[in-house]
Amino acid sequence: MKSTTKRSMTDRFVDGCYRWMPNSIVLVFLLTVLVAVLAVIFCGSPLVTSTETKTSLIDAWNGGFWSLLSFAMQMSLVMLTGYILASAPVVKRGLTKLASIPNTTAGAMLLCGIATCIVWWVHWGLGMMGSIVLGRLLAAQGKKKGYKLDVPWLVAYLWGVECAGVGISQAAPLYGATPGYLQGLVVDDAVRALIPDVIPLADTVVNPLIIGQNIGLFIIITLVARLIMPKKEERILEVSDAFAEEILTVEAIEKPDRSSPAAWINSSPLLNIIIGGAGLIWGIRLIATSGIVNISLNNFNFIMLMLCVLLCWTPNVLGKCCADAIGNIWGVVIQFPFYAGIFGLITQTGLNEVIVHFFTSISSQETFPLIAYIYSGLLNLVVPSGGSKFIIEAPYIMEVCTELDVSIARIIDAYNFADLNTNIIQPFWGLAFLAMFRIDFKQIIPYTAIIALAVFIFNMLFIGFLY
Repeated sequence: MKSTTKRSMTDRFVDGCYRWMPNSIVLVFLLTVLVAVLAVIFCGSPLVTSTETKTSLIDAWNGGFWSLLSFAMQMSLVMLTGYILASAPVVKRGLTKLASIPNTTAGAMLLCGIATCIVWWVHWGLGMMGSIVLGRLLAAQGKKKGYKLDVPWLVAYLWGVECAGVGISQAAPLYGATPGYLQGLVVDDAVRALIPDVIPLADTVVNPLIIGQNIGLFIIITLVARLIMPKKEERILEVSDAFAEEILTVEAIEKPDRSSPAAWINSSPLLNIIIGGAGLIWGIRLIATSGIVNISLNNFNFIMLMLCVLLCWTPNVLGKCCADAIGNIWGVVIQFPFYAGIFGLITQTGLNEVIVHFFTSISSQETFPLIAYIYSGLLNLVVPSGGSKFIIEAPYIMEVCTELDVSIARIIDAYNFADLNTNIIQPFWGLAFLAMFRIDFKQIIPYTAIIALAVFIFNMLFIGFLY
């Protein structure tokens, strides 16, 4: 009886989200209006014309609108190269074999969950795209083998389990591990003197306590996802037969066309081997000398792009894979400038200072990690960029850490877990999943919202008792 009641409650929640949840671009418009209203109420910002002491909403919005273009391009390339790499014939064959191993829903769930956590811990970009590629193949294999995989639920689990992947590529711990970086964010000389020059990764994401938190989160997320998984056959939305066939289809390796010089060079692997091979030699040298921890997002994209060039084997195949992939990144291209505009509204009107001062005013040494977790998670909803958001928060948060004698390393950890917690209900970070699984945000938010709540409760308890 209890199981039936829980299932019907979940079904009603899903149906309600289908009815009321708008699409992702509407949500970014609504967030823009909300932040603008808050800036007027709490900062007294003028609407149109800036004064000597206050920046107007229009100027702040426009001032931030193009400020994150490089990050938008980086994110576009993360998505694009991930799709191309997964479409390369040799890669697709290997992943298809891996996805064919499970014969049950539970087996598919564990395979994609464990793989996502491990890869995400190493590099979030590879983890995100890898989980999407593997998830698509598992959904198609489930359709082929006859075990049921609800696509919105599967996407929610793939997205949600990333909360358990706080690892070595997160922006905040990398900033902390960069000599002098944190000190450079602080204006006050007295405060700067109290901040460590370096906070090594061993004190943050590689700390056994944080690894334990990741493991605990994985168990909680998997159990909750299993509990809310649709059981009734009429409520399970599988991939269509046509989409499953498209996912599982592997392009044959192209043979050189010798009908003309142009046709030959287009279908020859010669240039791909030269260009891709040279790029990979550089990437291997970088990893060998600097370690995978020091791979920046630009370097990651470069290595991924060179892998795409090499593994697609010919210019023709590379071009076809690019053309197929480009339609999946429209959301980042269009929506991220609006999130950058929200970033401008928050930083240039002084709203960020109002918010931070409110939270810090109610903090103590014992409660500040919890307050930092809540604040970071909320801010992530309107500024969905871990690196940019950290630059907003860090000066104020580190000052409070010095005043209350709170470990900056633990605050960085709280920041990371908060970031991933609200990522799974932030439409921007779902764009790649939505595009590549061909579903709407409203179809996954019922499940991600429940997972996000479970993650929030676990993290609050963990931080409250063990930090």
